[in-house]
Amino acid sequence: MGSAAPRGDAAILEPAFSAYTARGAACFEPPFGSTLRHIGPDALDLLHRLTTNSLLDLADGSARRTILTNEKGRIIDVLWVLKRSDHELLLVSDAPHATEVTEGIERFTIIEDAELIDESNRWKRWYVFGPNASQALGDVLPELDFSSTDIGSIRGMDASERGTVLALRNDAAGPMSWLVMAESSADEIAARFSRNGLSCAPQELFNQVRIANQEPIAGNELTLEVNPLEAGLIHLIDFEKGCYVGQEVIARLDTYDKVQRSLVAFTQEIDATNQRKVTMGERIQSNETARNVGWITSTGRDCMSGETIGLAYLRKPYCDVDSALTTSQGSTITVSPRTHQTH
Repeated sequence: MGSAAPRGDAAILEPAFSAYTARGAACFEPPFGSTLRHIGPDALDLLHRLTTNSLLDLADGSARRTILTNEKGRIIDVLWVLKRSDHELLLVSDAPHATEVTEGIERFTIIEDAELIDESNRWKRWYVFGPNASQALGDVLPELDFSSTDIGSIRGMDASERGTVLALRNDAAGPMSWLVMAESSADEIAARFSRNGLSCAPQELFNQVRIANQEPIAGNELTLEVNPLEAGLIHLIDFEKGCYVGQEVIARLDTYDKVQRSLVAFTQEIDATNQRKVTMGERIQSNETARNVGWITSTGRDCMSGETIGLAYLRKPYCDVDSALTTSQGSTITVSPRTHQTH
């Protein structure tokens, strides 16, 4: 396979990857993320009517993921809705700020008794991910049971005397991931991670695992440039629940098979003829016509092979596995198999 990535990248990533493979789990403290509290008797019904997934049957103490789209069916944000009671929800996303989702919801809040409160600065968060993530988190929070959990399960609601601690089972970095959120007990939880050998890993490791598992994230794959079907999020759309913002566009795309692009994985072997690592936002061209056929959304490094790995949106005719394409900067990438399908 190709030679190693530049030494600066390797010096950061390789020790963290070795620790991750030995433990089967890692902890990452994201510098991104937003949290909104949605309160009022009409909050749940309003969010049900605005977003793609069905929410009315959401039980107290459980969570469901849904998508807020605009009138063109494009992605404003992808949210975890944590229901604390009939009158209180937490809206959690990986978006760097809550401005767009707040504007998207408040625009349609007219007579409803519902209020959005940005609590992003109130909650500290960590991702615990990897095949042994549940066991590792059980060592950190032995008061809670992390066995037999499905995606969307919540543990620890109001579990700490020093403040709420929440653990949400999700797929942010792959099939086994947990998002841990803490209020005033954040220092205590951070200390527990450290005592249990889960000192925070660099973002490069989180990126590698997320990209290898082909999981989209806000700001990279989940943006206003694409719709949920292009992003592979059809499982977050309830086609039976009725209208929501952008519903007609998305239904028409699905019914008439008009989706023009797909999210794909790719690899880039670094060798004598392909020396520079591709970057996020770089355009992808057809080798036959030099026409722009897509763009790169995420890149990382595979510690096992030394290759650059990444995610990209491509027009459907160019999504065949093993297709070799050229970027606008002259680098060659190869479309990879979809080894993991989002839940």
